[in-house]
Amino acid sequence: MKRLTTILVSLMAVAAMFFPQEAFAFGKGEKSVGLYGGYASYNHSGYVSVNFHYEFANHFRLAPEIGYIFQHKDVSGLEISADMQFPFKLAKGFGVYPLIGVTYNGWSRATHPGHDHMSRFGGNFGLGFDVYFTSYLKLSAQAKYTLVKDTDGVFAGLGISYIF
Repeated sequence: MKRLTTILVSLMAVAAMFFPQEAFAFGKGEKSVGLYGGYASYNHSGYVSVNFHYEFANHFRLAPEIGYIFQHKDVSGLEISADMQFPFKLAKGFGVYPLIGVTYNGWSRATHPGHDHMSRFGGNFGLGFDVYFTSYLKLSAQAKYTLVKDTDGVFAGLGISYIF
C-alpha cells in the first residue's frame, strides 16, 4: 500500500512539473477515463479501479467504476459502483465534488475458494477533488464510504484521468 501511494504521489509531482496549470472549464459534455488506486478499509488493503466520467449537465456527472481489492489476510474483493457526482469549480483548474451512488461488493476468502464468497449491494457517499493540469489530463483524490451489510468501509484513493 505504501509503495502504491508513493508511486501515485510521484506521478502527480512529475505531472505538475511538466504541465502548467491553466483554467479549464468544468461543464456539460466533459468525458474522461482513468485509473484510481488507494486503500480499502474492509480488509485493510490496497485497491485499483478503472472509471469513466461523463458530465451530462453542469454540476452533474455520472461515474461508473469497477475495481479489484487486493488480497490481505486471505480476503480479496471486487467493487462495482455507479456514482452521481456534483462537481463545482473552486479555483482556476481546481474543483470539488460530493458524490452519492450505488455499489456492489463481492468478497472472497482464499482459504476456501468458491465456498466462502459474500456478495452485497449497497450505497455509498463521499467527496472528491479534481486538479486539471491540461485540457487532457486531470488528477483526482477521492474518499467514499460504502454502506453495505457486513462489509461497510472506506475507499480512499488518488487517480489520473484522460479527458476527451
